[in-house]
Amino acid sequence: MFFDPLNDGKSCIELVSSMGSDLDVVNDARASFEKASIELTDKDSKLINYLIKHHHTSPFRGVVFKFKVKAPLYVGRQWFKHIIASNHNDEQLGWNEKSFRYVAATDEEDFYIPKVFREQSESNRQASGGELSEDLNEQAIAIYTQQCQDSYAAYQKLLSLGVSREQARGVLVPSVYTSWVWTVSLQSVLHFVGLRSGEGAQSEIGAYAEAISQLIKPMVPETIKAWEACDTQF
Repeated sequence: MFFDPLNDGKSCIELVSSMGSDLDVVNDARASFEKASIELTDKDSKLINYLIKHHHTSPFRGVVFKFKVKAPLYVGRQWFKHIIASNHNDEQLGWNEKSFRYVAATDEEDFYIPKVFREQSESNRQASGGELSEDLNEQAIAIYTQQCQDSYAAYQKLLSLGVSREQARGVLVPSVYTSWVWTVSLQSVLHFVGLRSGEGAQSEIGAYAEAISQLIKPMVPETIKAWEACDTQF
């Protein structure tokens, strides 16, 4: 199962594999008492609610997900900065990204071009506000698209001169698509989704956060239900 979060036929996030379930969460929580459940019960669901409400987060680290992501480079850099900041000691964390040192950007169309441009927020220096007017939006799309095309053209010319990929990549604009594999615990997934779909988050990365919550929900439905009900942050 996968999503195209930016709805442009280029962006993608899919759940490659996972380990664990709601049952693993409660059994890890009860490890101190040498107790375990075979099937999830109402009592177990209440325990999950308790763990989330009181921020007992370590049992959520034993459930692990592996995602394959394709996103604009600037979204990836924002994402990676968040991942480093939210890492936990002794936690599984994997980030393996496509490198333009090893492979060339090969598609002139493989850039993210927003369909709708937003105004700069007047009250928040790091956020955007409402949409531009239709006329201004068309002008913005034209300017943005031309810059992406010029960037790719310059990149191709440098490669044709024999310039190394690791240097030529410097002219690619941050809207070029990259891809990576992210292996992460349930705790950090919830932390990511909570921050990146919350108020003030950039809408592009927020679209990926929403897709992630939909991808993991079938594996940990009780955890997601409890986490959304508590409206808390990990």
